[in-house]
Amino acid sequence: MRSGALACLLATTLLASATAQDLSTTNINMLPHFWAAAVSSTSPVTVISFGDSVANSYASPSYSLINMLVASVGVAGYSLNNYGNTTLHGLANGAQVIAGPTTLWFSDYYQLPPGGAIWFYDQNSANGIYSDKVGVFWVAQPQGGPITLSVSTEAGPWVPMLTLNGYAPTAVGEYTNVVLAADFHQLRVDGVSGTNYVIGPQLLLQTTSGVHVVFMDKGGIAISDVTNVPAAIRAPILAALSPDLLIWHMKEDGTTVTSNGLIYCEHWWSNAAPSCDVVYIGTPYTAYDTNPATPITVEQNNLVRYIALQYNRAYCDLMDPSVSWPWMNSLGFMSDELHCTYNGGQYLAGFMWNEVFYTLGSGLPPAPGYTGEFTAAPTNGTISLTTTFADLSNGTTTNWFWSFGDGTTTDVTTKSTSHTYVAPGTYSVTEIVTGPGGASTNTYANYITALTPSANFTAAPTNGLIPLTVRFTDTSVGDFTNR
Repeated sequence: MRSGALACLLATTLLASATAQDLSTTNINMLPHFWAAAVSSTSPVTVISFGDSVANSYASPSYSLINMLVASVGVAGYSLNNYGNTTLHGLANGAQVIAGPTTLWFSDYYQLPPGGAIWFYDQNSANGIYSDKVGVFWVAQPQGGPITLSVSTEAGPWVPMLTLNGYAPTAVGEYTNVVLAADFHQLRVDGVSGTNYVIGPQLLLQTTSGVHVVFMDKGGIAISDVTNVPAAIRAPILAALSPDLLIWHMKEDGTTVTSNGLIYCEHWWSNAAPSCDVVYIGTPYTAYDTNPATPITVEQNNLVRYIALQYNRAYCDLMDPSVSWPWMNSLGFMSDELHCTYNGGQYLAGFMWNEVFYTLGSGLPPAPGYTGEFTAAPTNGTISLTTTFADLSNGTTTNWFWSFGDGTTTDVTTKSTSHTYVAPGTYSVTEIVTGPGGASTNTYANYITALTPSANFTAAPTNGLIPLTVRFTDTSVGDFTNR
């Protein structure tokens, strides 16, 4: 770890240099280790979601991106924070959740008094998580004592496997595991004496391919909350995870403090997990960016992209695709001034997939499976013109968002919808379809024409000798009941 003075000097240099406004995705070729692991058929690929979005809110772009990776290569297991209700916890005898950040960990973790117990289970499977390697991460520290690690197989009795040491003269991160026959397992930790702190579990099928999903995030944390945890705790935990890819997503600013924090994190990652690839997310616009005096997103992303270039990391732009905060908000993609909705996270993850991950090579299939194509009938007529729109996309779509071009939108869970145009004009229509694999957007320009009703006719011939026979043809625009 470099000294604070040197880090500050580096940060000042970076900030002075980070003046360009090119915020485009770059360095996508800097993910070789992840790519090799992702296409391997014999071992998992470990992906860490690292940032200030709550994993269980299912709203962050990284969560939706991991869903897309899981849909492509499968899932091999889970570590630390919960993902998809697969590592829910139970507490007994005074065990409790400690809300991070603290100096022991920057996310939530668990406190075990003597006799206290915590266990991890899968909400979707009463028998547990299919795995052949189970482990636990904890902090050994001066108030700690012995703890026991037990395993339940196929919802059977708890079988003690190991006694672990929760004591250390100064706080240090620890990890241990037990290799088992592949089966459905649950994991339990009991406090014997002292006050002990458990960071989280690991339940992994290490003999197969798929994503080993790791969440190391907490809503609202800052980089300073992360670096406030001693490296003696952070480094062993990251090394034990042995990640192939770390996805960084935090909302900060463009100041020296942020630059210093990123430099510290870079040293942590490169020293503890030298083979880990990193992709930085250029975060989307916020409401503050609508005020020219507070353009925090541009400033942060300019700095983050420069850091990525200096350390040979990938950077994915999720600001320009969102156009602006008012646009994102109008589509229901923002839950407040700062945070995306679930649909917003899916929409942004689609850009990450298409710009970074799918372009890595043909071995990873595209995000399943939305074309954004649709039809409408009728496409022209007089006001009030009622048109039915039908989505033609494939895949398990969960949501359809329509913008009809006349200032109105709808958000539905059915494949078709109808809309009535009450003012004359020519309208462009946009559809956004979302599902487990991501989101797709398509716009048909000048697709619907709504006209004002008018009465008119033609006659032929209009002159001649008597008796003159004339054919009259109605050319009125509109639906009339009598002509």
